[in-house]
Amino acid sequence: MLKIKRFLKYEKCIKCKKEFLSIDVRKINEKESICYNCSCEEDYSTRNATRIGKPTQMSFSFEFETDSRNNELYELKKYGFINCYDGSISGSEWKSTIYYNKKSFHAICRKLDKFRTYVGRNCGTHLHVGTNYKNKIRKYQFEIFEPILEEMRNHEKITKKFWGRFFNHYCMGRIEVHERYNAFNTLSSVETLEFRLLKFVNSKQYIRAADFCIDTTRYINHHIKKENFNENDAKKIGQTILKKYKEVTQSV
Repeated sequence: MLKIKRFLKYEKCIKCKKEFLSIDVRKINEKESICYNCSCEEDYSTRNATRIGKPTQMSFSFEFETDSRNNELYELKKYGFINCYDGSISGSEWKSTIYYNKKSFHAICRKLDKFRTYVGRNCGTHLHVGTNYKNKIRKYQFEIFEPILEEMRNHEKITKKFWGRFFNHYCMGRIEVHERYNAFNTLSSVETLEFRLLKFVNSKQYIRAADFCIDTTRYINHHIKKENFNENDAKKIGQTILKKYKEVTQSV
């Protein structure tokens, strides 16, 4: 297409990098735009398979739920997020790429501070941490998670400050065997342990809580993989997680 300078204005899409007439893009801010095709919302079940960094034994990703479809949020496309439909919120569920190290994960979290006002009352920021032992964790989920859940139920103020919110229907504070809305969910559709209570209040709060979740999953993976693992071992894990949780929440 012939471009006539100073007659027709063109904008480059931040996602596909193609140029479009200004009337054919959405303005994200004063300098950036996104084309209508790249801004389309995906189905709820769509997965973000993009990976950042060299694969390691640990992987993690998260869902940044919003209660708005403000054009400013399309900046998240620059960082590998995809926007998906979610009927439980009034905005989109932004699914992150898969990370293999905390450095890149923390860097993205800090960029989200400017969007924290879009995380509404009904929004969560669920974290998925990779595990090859999801079925085994489910078998011993009461022994592993009930100690920390009891602590969280009994100290609502600390729970809200650390996790970003308190328990509700979508992130329950009790363990139901066949329920995917448990705060510590072992029934996710992928090979992950999902931490559903997490909510992004600011990057400092979210990074601190997410790091605890990542380290907790790493600890569980290391011990539960043993062939002779039993109920007593699971109880020990539960008590260790509780002890660590009390340590990290002392300064909350």
